Amino acid sequence: MNDQPRLHAIERGGGDRPPLVFLHGFDGRAEVFDPLAEAFAAEGRRCLAFDLPGHGRSRDYPGFGPPKVAARAVIAEMRRRGIDAAHVVGHSMGGAVACLMALFEPARVSSLTLLAPGGFGPQIGVEPIRRMMEAETEEDRVAALRGMMAEGSTLPGGALQGLNDCDARDQVRHVFHLLFSSGRQGVLPLDAVAETKIPIELLWGEADPVTPVAQSENLPAAFAVRRLAGVGHMLAFEAPGETRAAVARAISRAEPG
Repeated sequence: MNDQPRLHAIERGGGDRPPLVFLHGFDGRAEVFDPLAEAFAAEGRRCLAFDLPGHGRSRDYPGFGPPKVAARAVIAEMRRRGIDAAHVVGHSMGGAVACLMALFEPARVSSLTLLAPGGFGPQIGVEPIRRMMEAETEEDRVAALRGMMAEGSTLPGGALQGLNDCDARDQVRHVFHLLFSSGRQGVLPLDAVAETKIPIELLWGEADPVTPVAQSENLPAAFAVRRLAGVGHMLAFEAPGETRAAVARAISRAEPG
């Protein structure tokens, strides 16, 4: 087992209750969830934020690119760490990965909190993603990140730490080509996700330029949807209180009483 590939994770907190697993979006890394994970860790919840295959310190993970690979990699890492089940929080591409985890091994997913997830419709804002991928300087990266947020949003301190490494451009371009080169994205079997009976909280910014908010409409009833006015794609940055509340709702639905 020692020669098996591993995913990097930032782990904090502890306790006997099911932990929280955080999955970042395309061209991101585990640090994007630092404030949220720290808040739940302070409440006595074990929290693990992963660098997904092809990103951050998992950029050389074998076969990286397809969300299916990422979903199976996270499940395998949970198994290695002795985690029978976890509350899974996924942003953008990480939301699609979280849904696939629920399909592959529903017993390992206590709840889903999906933040502007990928895979809910074929339309995708490719240009904001491309601008982030091609950003070379810190100024470029700040501008690209602001381009994913609603106009007038405040960029929190340390936000750039949640972005993928600049020296991992080859891996990022590979993932981009697999997922978005056609100008569209793959679509998840949302009815099958709903049929898992896992509690699902869905949070979406109405000013999202990457994953269109219209994709949050006409979903199966299992998806508890909340839309936020004046919020773009980066929910953890733009609406940290609402994001934390969505995770708390998912946990409380899965752990009544």
